Amino acid sequence: MKLLFKRLLVVFILIQNIPLIVQAKEIKYNHESITLSEIQRKVDFKVVVPQNIPNDWTLEIKTYPWDEKDKITNFSLHYMDSNDKYLLIRIEQSKEPSNSSKSSKEKFINAEQVDINGHKGFFIEWVNSGEVDNKGEIITGGLLHWIQEGTFLEMGSSRVSRNKMLEVARSMK
Repeated sequence: MKLLFKRLLVVFILIQNIPLIVQAKEIKYNHESITLSEIQRKVDFKVVVPQNIPNDWTLEIKTYPWDEKDKITNFSLHYMDSNDKYLLIRIEQSKEPSNSSKSSKEKFINAEQVDINGHKGFFIEWVNSGEVDNKGEIITGGLLHWIQEGTFLEMGSSRVSRNKMLEVARSMK
């Protein structure tokens, strides 16, 4: 679990020369979260957001380092259910690591290679996928990561299926 948390902290988004996408629908933020436009002003890379998110999901943005107010190095989009009870999808974003010449496939053994709008991605199913968690829910999903135009993205979910995760990932702009 600590390794997963550390991986989550390492993720960012960098998209150069693409304006921040204006959402066609209103984004429902929770917990007085920082907004996407505020994030864009505080990072040195472009923010990429999914266009295909159900209307009843809410968004909370976590920034890192936690104590930094002006220079945010990475952030995470936390999409929650409408009751703000369950984390459905988390999307970490950061600049592409400088040592990314090493294949992602080498870093994530046993990962399934997937296509995300022409970008090579890798999906890893949770080891306990299909089992029932302590809340009585079936564990599904996994970790999905890819590099898109110089940005490293990692999406994680234990409540949303692999196919739904890919659908959301393919809508990132």
